[in-house]
Amino acid sequence: MIIYDITKMLFPGMAVYPNDPVFRMRQVYSIEQDGYTLSEITLGSHTGTHLDAPCHCLPGKEGVDQIPLEYLIGPAKVIQIQTEVIHEEDIIDKGINRGDRILFKTQNSLLNDHEKFQEKYVYLSEDAARYLAEKKIKLIGTDYYSIDAYTCHDYTCHKILLEAQIPILEGLNLTDVPEGIYYLAALPLKILGCDGSPVRAVLLQDEPHYSERCSSPCVSIR
Repeated sequence: MIIYDITKMLFPGMAVYPNDPVFRMRQVYSIEQDGYTLSEITLGSHTGTHLDAPCHCLPGKEGVDQIPLEYLIGPAKVIQIQTEVIHEEDIIDKGINRGDRILFKTQNSLLNDHEKFQEKYVYLSEDAARYLAEKKIKLIGTDYYSIDAYTCHDYTCHKILLEAQIPILEGLNLTDVPEGIYYLAALPLKILGCDGSPVRAVLLQDEPHYSERCSSPCVSIR
């Protein structure tokens, strides 16, 4: 089995969405003085690879702790998009069906090495968001820090999808992941009523030529 780690690394100085809290980590206890190491970590709820809950953009709606886990674990389709904006016409022939988990791999994958936030990135159009909501997909994921354009200050696509009870995974690292069908696991921290949470997201895929050679399960991590 191949395991693709599609989670961005968290580290001081990493890119965050403008005006969001930056990632910080400091050592509180050390082995030398205290016999063990313990660190204090501070970060925004939408740092790095993260999940958006409905209450992120919709008042009175569910927090990240109320998102059903079956939305976040299961088969997922990685769909490669070449355009600078994802429109309905770009995805209408991609075989998207009710209950799918859809991850869009775009030119944003080229931005992974930038430690500063890039204002120009591939984003979802309103017509594409409405199409996905009408399809009643189970989850959407993208490979940058927002599905809306940087210049969109009313977060239209967020609202359309979250109103349709579609959780949003943002900040995925799909650089090394070919287009195809995988098994996704993307679990947030269980934070009561929170608008979002960092996740450790992975994709799993069977690799037949490994299983043929191995008497016990084989795992290749990428």
